[in-house]
Amino acid sequence: MDVKSSRAASVSEAKDILAKRKEDGELGYEQSQALENSERFSAADTSRDAKLVETLVKKNKLSGEAAIKVVDIRPANAPTLKAILLKEKMDISEEEIEAILKEIS
Repeated sequence: MDVKSSRAASVSEAKDILAKRKEDGELGYEQSQALENSERFSAADTSRDAKLVETLVKKNKLSGEAAIKVVDIRPANAPTLKAILLKEKMDISEEEIEAILKEIS
């Protein structure tokens, strides 16, 4: 199998992509496992997640990958959100943390 492109995708987007590929033909073992997991852990619909990622990137200056992780995990408190954003190495204020938590709730 050749990789045609690569980009970050939310769990709900991955679920939609894999479900469409399953309709077109048989999935490999890894793909079927990924589809099963994405169906189990996807919390919302793809369009809502995409809008939320876009909002987090624009308003809160998060990278696309960080915004996708935040939307997928949907942290309920500030320490969990800080742990997710730790990799970003960005200085984020408590007000910004609260704004992000309000957006995703």
